[in-house]
Amino acid sequence: MSSYYKNIIACTTILFFFSVITGRSQNLADSKPYFDLEHESKVFGHKKLYRLYLPQGYAASSKHYPVIYFFHGWGGRHFKDDNAKLEYVKLKTLIDKYQVILVMWDGNVDLSEPQPYNVGNYDEVKFNEQMKDYFPELIAHIDSIYRTLTDKQHRGIIGFSMGGFMSLFLAGKYPDKICAAVSFAGSPEFYVGYPGKATLYPVRYTFKNLWDVDVKINNGNTDILYDLNEEVRAGAQWEGKKISYLKFVGGHMVDKPGETKVFEKAIQFVTNDFKKQWNPPQHWSHYDLYAGFSVWGYQLESNKEDPGFIFLRNVTRKGFGIYTYRWLPTGPAIDSLNIKISTAPVYVPNKIYETVKFSIATNSVTTGNIESDAQGKIKMDVDGSGTQIGIFDKNDDPEFVFLDCKVKETDHYLHICKGNALIMRLFNRGGENKLPPFIRVVLSTSDLSVKITDTVMRIKTEAGKRIISLPPFDISCFKKSTSHAEPADIKFNIAVFADRQLGRDDFTVPAWFDAPDFNSIQVDDGISIRDSALGHGNANGIADAGENIMVYQGAHRLRLYTDDPWIKKEHEKLVSEVIPARWPDGFTLSSVIRIESGCPDGHVVECLASYETKTFNPIERKLTWGKVKLIVHHPN
Repeated sequence: MSSYYKNIIACTTILFFFSVITGRSQNLADSKPYFDLEHESKVFGHKKLYRLYLPQGYAASSKHYPVIYFFHGWGGRHFKDDNAKLEYVKLKTLIDKYQVILVMWDGNVDLSEPQPYNVGNYDEVKFNEQMKDYFPELIAHIDSIYRTLTDKQHRGIIGFSMGGFMSLFLAGKYPDKICAAVSFAGSPEFYVGYPGKATLYPVRYTFKNLWDVDVKINNGNTDILYDLNEEVRAGAQWEGKKISYLKFVGGHMVDKPGETKVFEKAIQFVTNDFKKQWNPPQHWSHYDLYAGFSVWGYQLESNKEDPGFIFLRNVTRKGFGIYTYRWLPTGPAIDSLNIKISTAPVYVPNKIYETVKFSIATNSVTTGNIESDAQGKIKMDVDGSGTQIGIFDKNDDPEFVFLDCKVKETDHYLHICKGNALIMRLFNRGGENKLPPFIRVVLSTSDLSVKITDTVMRIKTEAGKRIISLPPFDISCFKKSTSHAEPADIKFNIAVFADRQLGRDDFTVPAWFDAPDFNSIQVDDGISIRDSALGHGNANGIADAGENIMVYQGAHRLRLYTDDPWIKKEHEKLVSEVIPARWPDGFTLSSVIRIESGCPDGHVVECLASYETKTFNPIERKLTWGKVKLIVHHPN
């Protein structure tokens, strides 16, 4: 930044604050549409810039105002965004009308990099500075300098393009700080995190994070990202999250040149949320890709170094689940992860509670005791392989949560037919003294291609038995394979009635789609088929036991799905690529699977598989599904 520009900013800042102090800022605040200011950032280690809009009457009153933060797109800054076509001077009229403070932050990380936010493709994550750390810092600065309403109920986000992705990412990261988020033509997914350790964050699978945030997606009918945003919207519907959606006539922009109509609708959406009463949720879940994080008063630290997610599942006062995934929605667990968790102060201080834990790794239940601290928090250590934890007083009501399920004892897929036997296990992580003799279990799904013969079961309980195995639910599934990258698994909801106590949970089951056999199969076991070799083996192009292989249909890399016992899910790796299009949005994932060394000679591994193609402009990724049969050989 030139010394001249720095001096202009400094003079503007000094003039503004001098006017406030002397009581003569009314004319200044009302006559200037905005102020370009700076603050010292500890996160970045240097000054950061932002553009500030103050509503008419701000300087003459002692009123405190809600705040909206705007995130620009690729190549933009706090003072410009060529694609968004914002009318920066005219926006002041909206700020006056809706009586809010508007802050346009600067997502630039390095002046030599036009790509903001330190997100993008895997190798575009270059900096240790994280926008998830800077955003709370900027909030704290704004709240300390200006008369703001500082609670969740009066803070919202609006973002465009890459900024639209950031609006949903950060609102999901901080649902206890943000009440509403609007995405204008947002990017659907990016790698986020630290260099060499970044995690792909697909918005369509993270609406649990946004459950207590009101969300709106604006999508232009000729936008280059229109179809990718339809995938995001499908993800919200799949999760059961109600969002507002605006499809308007136009391309990749916020408004037509000279207009502020669409931007005003976004401000209307957010300011209407300011009128609501927000209370901390009694039941929530949260995905996070960082080793440590805080949400809803819960604090978590871990030794996480690898890409992936830590998932706090179905959190209530009676307990929570902790799981890890190398990718969403249902990747394998992260190896050797140790987690320390401190709950919110929701317990009686200095009281001893009973605990019950179910470990996925050992398939076992353990019980014990734990004492809350002087603030009413409970602290404990868990491993990352998957644990359900109950914290309760002996006189507490029971609380049943979903534990796991199978189809016909050994399968994990619903087949396209009648008569799938879905077998579930429930876990009581609450008290036992008030356990009723029977519970009522209600299973449902919003997927119209799936029918449940009898949705209600009455199940006898047994004292001292924490895990209940339910009789099979009879499921008919006629789901067609997905044509895009919207969620393909079937979402089920479960309600458990124990007398007057109601527990709710959800889970997903993949479908084994009807699909033709792929007929141009090639095996990369260390040989280069399209570019570099990604498999590892003896490079003879045959699926041999003990090898890590990638499978191709012609020149297309395949994403593979199987329940075969000789293919362990924990050994699978995903490889991402960006199929060329006008913009590098939308990541294509393919599988590298390992055939266990003990696999018998001649064994046939059957996989459901898919590959993606992508149109250039607009960007539409299309899935083609098929079956793959691999005959396994033993190398001599």
